[in-house]
Amino acid sequence: MSNHWALLIGINQYSAVQPLMYAQSDAIGMRNFFVDELGVPIAQCVLLTDMSAAIEPYAHYPTRIEIETQLKTLCQQQVKADDLLWVFFSGYGATEAGQDYWLPVDGDPERLGETAIALSWVFEILKTAPTQKIVLAIDMNHSQGAVGHHNIGQQTLELAKNFEIPTLLSCQPDQYAHETMFVRHGLFTKAILEGMRYHGCVTVALLADYLKERLPELSQHHWRPIQSPAIVLPAIHKFMMIVPPDGVVNLPMTERAIEDWHGNDAAPAGTDRAADLGSMPNPAAGTPARPAAPPSPPQSALVRVTKSTQPPGVALNNTALWVGGLIGVAVMLLGGVLLRFQTFGRDAQAPEPAPSAVAPAPAPEAGEAPSDSTEAMQPTPENLGTTEPEPEPESGLFPSGLTPTAASATALERAEAAIAAGRYGEARAWLSQVPPEQQTRAYETLWQTANSEIAQAAEQNQAILNQARQIIQPVSASLFNDAIETARQIPPADPYYEQAQADIDRWSRIILDIAEGRAAVGDIGGAIAAARLVPRDRPAVYQLAQQRIAQWERQLINQQLVQQAQNSLQPGQASSYQEAILLLQRITPDQPGYQAAQDRITQWSEDILVIARARAAQGRMQEAIAAAQLVPAGTPAHEQAQAEIQRWQGQG
Repeated sequence: MSNHWALLIGINQYSAVQPLMYAQSDAIGMRNFFVDELGVPIAQCVLLTDMSAAIEPYAHYPTRIEIETQLKTLCQQQVKADDLLWVFFSGYGATEAGQDYWLPVDGDPERLGETAIALSWVFEILKTAPTQKIVLAIDMNHSQGAVGHHNIGQQTLELAKNFEIPTLLSCQPDQYAHETMFVRHGLFTKAILEGMRYHGCVTVALLADYLKERLPELSQHHWRPIQSPAIVLPAIHKFMMIVPPDGVVNLPMTERAIEDWHGNDAAPAGTDRAADLGSMPNPAAGTPARPAAPPSPPQSALVRVTKSTQPPGVALNNTALWVGGLIGVAVMLLGGVLLRFQTFGRDAQAPEPAPSAVAPAPAPEAGEAPSDSTEAMQPTPENLGTTEPEPEPESGLFPSGLTPTAASATALERAEAAIAAGRYGEARAWLSQVPPEQQTRAYETLWQTANSEIAQAAEQNQAILNQARQIIQPVSASLFNDAIETARQIPPADPYYEQAQADIDRWSRIILDIAEGRAAVGDIGGAIAAARLVPRDRPAVYQLAQQRIAQWERQLINQQLVQQAQNSLQPGQASSYQEAILLLQRITPDQPGYQAAQDRITQWSEDILVIARARAAQGRMQEAIAAAQLVPAGTPAHEQAQAEIQRWQGQG
């Protein structure tokens, strides 16, 4: 029986470029969909993300070595013939000399060849897998402009064609990929999950068609530049199932999916489409739908989720196939649930150490057994020669002429005083000056105390940072501001300080994103209030927030001006329309609301002409001429008004 496997990579916090907001959420969302909704065992969904092990214990830290090791292990040891393999990447991508790269968490955009993962290598490893059922979905974000992005994805598309691997890219090579606070995902991942979860995209062709339609809609809906997917879909894989057959029954159906399903029944017998979709659950009309709790509807869904998962109008000759098939699926699902609970208890991985504390060791190559011997751990002239020497004590650290014994005693006294004052880092610095031959029991006690207190402080500060992250709730700018203030408690000397600062940077941008989202739906006051929470010590985001505030304040003023003009209108009184037009003419082309004001001016100019014509029809020619003369120049109604004036003057 075939299995479903997934390698899911999502990286927010990079060491060399500014962080992303929702790459972690993308990978975790895909994993949760596969595990919780499709019933894929969690052991078969390999998650690589920079999220804390305390929050996501099943995640591997996404260094270059770890990503390469996990991909090779999946392709060369775990995936079997006819298995389905998903490979998903959400993070930064870059290109150099025509070569596309994934940027791992430890990648450096200035040294791509040494620190990044070449897409050519990824395709070569995928081709070693014993299955041809592979889907590669890539969201290589480069919208921040922090790394090279000229024609990024072009080589990936060519590789996909050459290797004949279905490949979904989040955008065209000349476009940008976007993420937004409103969906808490990248738009690409949002569309993928929508398509599979709600719209019956169970084959790669159906998903590709959905992405082509939905992704541009999402980008426009969320006020982002247009984003269209770039897709390579070899003909031999066009109707390849991308959802496990026993997981299809768990998915809700929509009217659109039902139409697709009904259309699939019309495929000619013997075609790939008919053969592939023949394995899909297809209950006959009148068969009760499997009861399930309805999922919460997707944001901005294209079609309403129907209450029934049963497609109408299905031929009765499918009944015999699926009455027994659904029973078998139910048994498999029950077994899958039991297996998944066993997997949680048996295969849980120990939390990985923080990357700032311990550098991850290279994993052994496939097929290489780890050594049980400790000889490799012993210092040798070879490995000592590759280790940087300990820094020499500065010449000014101790008074000149001090003997080694006296210097050590002085260092111990200084270290003891530093520990008493709570300056444990300083104490460890003093203790590092004591040579090995002078390291007494008193030295060992002080060294252990300093290290213990430093470790305890690090744990406390990690707890503070986690507390700051837990404060956040969606679309609440004030809670992000509270999280920022909490994260500021971590001192500069702490190992978590840089991570806290990166979180503050990211949360500051999220606050501005919330403000822009409020402005987009017309909540200008709320947008200004949110933007004012952007901290001053983040100059780039703060300056942009101030620009937005000035723009929105001007927009508020102009909105009030439009409302004032609207309220001043008096039916049948042409002069009131002229005065309203004069008010709106204060709004200049460089101000927000200018086009809306021009639309009002055009409409009100036509209304003045209507009033003038009504007076002329009543024989009040002079009053009609006086009204028509109020139509402002530069409007479509002005020329018509001048022609009417000449005609009415001739009649007078």
